[in-house]
Amino acid sequence: MDEGCSYLSELVRINDTLNWSDARRESYLAAVEILRTTLGARLAPTYLLESTGTRLELVADDDDEAFLSEEYATLSAAGHVRSPWVNPQEWPVSAADHLDDESWIAQPDSFKEWFGEWGVVVPLHADGRHLGAVLLCFDSEFVLRSPEDEFLAAAGRILGSALYRWQVLDRERELGALEERRRLSDELHDDLSQRAAGIGLNVAAIRLDAEKGVEIGGALARLDDAVTDLRRSLRHEMLGLRADAQLVDGSFAAQVRTHLEHFEQELGIPTAFECPDPDGVDAVPLPLAAQLLRVLQESLSNAHLHAAASHVTVRLLSARTRIRLEVEDDGNGFDPETVPDSRLGLSIMRERMEQVDGSLLIGRSDGGGTVVVADAPLTGEWLGAFPVGRGA
Repeated sequence: MDEGCSYLSELVRINDTLNWSDARRESYLAAVEILRTTLGARLAPTYLLESTGTRLELVADDDDEAFLSEEYATLSAAGHVRSPWVNPQEWPVSAADHLDDESWIAQPDSFKEWFGEWGVVVPLHADGRHLGAVLLCFDSEFVLRSPEDEFLAAAGRILGSALYRWQVLDRERELGALEERRRLSDELHDDLSQRAAGIGLNVAAIRLDAEKGVEIGGALARLDDAVTDLRRSLRHEMLGLRADAQLVDGSFAAQVRTHLEHFEQELGIPTAFECPDPDGVDAVPLPLAAQLLRVLQESLSNAHLHAAASHVTVRLLSARTRIRLEVEDDGNGFDPETVPDSRLGLSIMRERMEQVDGSLLIGRSDGGGTVVVADAPLTGEWLGAFPVGRGA
């Protein structure tokens, strides 16, 4: 087989391995293994530049990790992210070509022993950023000829592009979490400020009535109701914050089910959960899942505080391109046109769905209660975090 064609087919395999799996570490290591076996290297550890830019952290399979031991779990960036190991063109570099260079002479003897004089540094880069390198170690002479040079340069770009893509997704996820935290802070502030102001007005009115000798028994009862309502609201919000924090640790369907269980235990309202396709639901991107979960929380709060519901049914329905959340209660129902958005958080729920290009509909259920329907397209993908190299 023509060597050029063989190298090209291996580059395709490397690219496909990185793109066909959501398991980042496993797919990355599998891609590096293709690189190692193609050239016959003994070891192929990767060292990725961590977020501070001061250290290179080891990413390797179990065998390579065991061989390198704790001594080489990290490398100093100052000693390795430098010429000749890193060059402006980000092309591979053979140690054999730089044995008289100070950057090689200064390396510890133990490093020289396992890396070897025939070792090759394959830089990983994307978008003009150096991300780290794969160190290929050989048992015998390995000459970096033009075909191997071009093959390794292309492999470094493919591996680097995958790492960079994962880093960008992680940053977007972190920014989304920060934005969600800000939104929750605003909602809590507005809701609690409004309720606290109402209690303050009640206290002021009771004080005036007491000074005038007016009977205050009824006013005290209303104040007690307001305080109870505030406690319920706080309990519900804390429940919601707890569920948001746990969302990243499990599937979306499982988090919805867990939240309903907590809601039922805390407030004593029986619930039912219908989810015909759990696998399809669990494919919902994290930003969309977070918004749907908060819509669920607000809907449950309304069922408890305003609708006097005795039972709530929640349905999660997924199709190939859309996800639908339905929250139906058997309460007293209401006409959305006659109730201010601020009272039931309707504007907040609508805004949440607009953020994910979705819609929110509220109406009467067949039994006379209320049904909330949140519908949105499935337009994204969430991948689990790669364990190192999040900064670049």
